[in-house]
Amino acid sequence: MGPTPNEMPHLSLVTPVHNGAGFIEGSLRTILRSLEQLERPVEVIVVCDGSTDGTVERARNVADPRLRVLRYEEHQGKGVALTCGLAHARGRLVGWLDSDLDIHPDAIVHAARRFEQTPMVDAVIGSKRHPASVVDYPRIRRFYSWGFQLLVRALFRINVRDTQVGAKVFRREMLDTVVPLLLIKRYAYDLELLAVGAEFGFDRIEEMPVQLEYRFSGSGISNEDVRRMLVDTLAIAYRIHLRHWYARRFAMLQRERIEAAAQEVVLEADRILPPTDASDLTPSPSVKRVGLLRRRAIR
Repeated sequence: MGPTPNEMPHLSLVTPVHNGAGFIEGSLRTILRSLEQLERPVEVIVVCDGSTDGTVERARNVADPRLRVLRYEEHQGKGVALTCGLAHARGRLVGWLDSDLDIHPDAIVHAARRFEQTPMVDAVIGSKRHPASVVDYPRIRRFYSWGFQLLVRALFRINVRDTQVGAKVFRREMLDTVVPLLLIKRYAYDLELLAVGAEFGFDRIEEMPVQLEYRFSGSGISNEDVRRMLVDTLAIAYRIHLRHWYARRFAMLQRERIEAAAQEVVLEADRILPPTDASDLTPSPSVKRVGLLRRRAIR
């Protein structure tokens, strides 16, 4: 079921892809079929992250009104692709899923239903380390995952066992607050979002079991990726605990919004206030109010 042009989707699902011409069409059809189980309006946003192999054309072949295809020329990483897709998402719930479907999209259906069953939850995320999960992926990636999660639990106030599974659903208000503050462009994007979200009180995170079948679709993690992820993780901790960078950034954005809103009120008042009689030298209450707003906006 797709939303009408003026209807807010119940769920927006972003799926980033880089050079996935060999699988993207089948993946999108599978995703759309699975989301029909929700029996609610949904939208799927595929973001082609600098693909050069015909991924965009294959995605557009699906031609479903629930699907939007976004693209940009340069390959910039998962974080940029997700940020681009999230900026276009309209849903009350917003999530993402890796496009190679290492995890079946039924996991997203389960996550979306949990928000109805547990109204106070902020996010539902897939976890390889959930007791009920079934995972089949290389031993070296198991080792990396285990070590990384030990580091995460030591550095951050995140009460989850796995931050990196590419299947997550969030309440919109969490993303609207946190995403404008994020800096990470690649694999530590998920961690940064969860860690910064927890600092702003969005810490009611529920883990769900997943069945993971690693498909070797070309999205593997190299030793250099592991090094960069470690550096990014330490940088996130530095910005949170030592510089308090995210809190300062949030405060600055709030000030900018308030100043912009005050200026808009001034401009609107200029448009609607009628001309005053020059003989009337006593300012009306509305004129006094506009003058006050002007002074605040100037400051």
